[in-house]
Amino acid sequence: MVNTSKKRLTIVQVISNRPNALPLPPKNQGGTEKVVYELTEELARRGHRVLLFAAKGSRTSAELITYPKGLKELGIGSFVTQRLPKGTDIIHDHTFSSALGRRKLLVPTLCTFHLPRKRWVKYPVYVSKRARKVMGNNRGFYVYNGINPSEYEFSNKKNNYLLFIGRIIRQKGILHAIRIAEMTKKKLIIAGPIKDEALFRNEIAPRIKNNPNIRYVGAVGGKKKQQLLKHASCLLFPTVWEEPFGLVMIEAMACGTPVVALKNGSVPEVLKGFPNLICSTVEEMIRKVRRGRYPAPKVLRQYVLNRFTTKKMVDRYLRIYETIRNHVKEMR
Repeated sequence: MVNTSKKRLTIVQVISNRPNALPLPPKNQGGTEKVVYELTEELARRGHRVLLFAAKGSRTSAELITYPKGLKELGIGSFVTQRLPKGTDIIHDHTFSSALGRRKLLVPTLCTFHLPRKRWVKYPVYVSKRARKVMGNNRGFYVYNGINPSEYEFSNKKNNYLLFIGRIIRQKGILHAIRIAEMTKKKLIIAGPIKDEALFRNEIAPRIKNNPNIRYVGAVGGKKKQQLLKHASCLLFPTVWEEPFGLVMIEAMACGTPVVALKNGSVPEVLKGFPNLICSTVEEMIRKVRRGRYPAPKVLRQYVLNRFTTKKMVDRYLRIYETIRNHVKEMR
């Protein structure tokens, strides 16, 4: 076991309960759940005592405390504080409402904002510099999400299809992805859970029906997701909102697959090493997809290994834990 902290810490990880959160590890959706799971497992692997509060059905090598059925977001703060072990060194709050961070506990508590939230807590952490600027007015910390590269299959061989993976909502730019496929006359595979039924029924399904090159395959995970990611000619990421991070971008690059994206949210940070893949308009995305000049698959994977691994994410969080603990000691 590797322990980069000066001592073995007792760390409490807290995530929201269903229906707004899924069991850990997630099967075919849930970026926040995946990041929290990776963080928890790596901290435990390094020899820290980690307690995870999560939805029923979760699995972890840490100590697991599951929420009772029907526990609402408002009840998470009380549920967790009543079960904190003696000598807890740090609480890491990943809940949508910052349920622990807003309680002003004596235990040092940091809150990671995985979704766009403007909320005051003492120690906020954002998942990109852009998110920290937009949501936190440059206050607090930022930590990029990381993935375990060994879980992502690499392939030099690419097939002739575009890929869109994400929640089926307008903000993710799904309609832009369809337009890119229509204009380039390329195949497009759409994967992800339908979160806006009216959008899918009224605006997406008719265009899929009229275009045999476009296919919707539902929410995907595991081997199916790997196969789609590693063989796509490119991943389309035409986000139209303040995307705090965009985990699928680094998942695709870990498989050696390029990402053509709109310049919104964290895209310029995540794709900093590949400025030619960042587009200001959908028309520019269409031109780049038509041209098809992408970085080599090995270069894309190495980029992720250098910047966006679980190890790097956990190293940074451990430094922040130490900073916060020292700050609390100085204040006492």
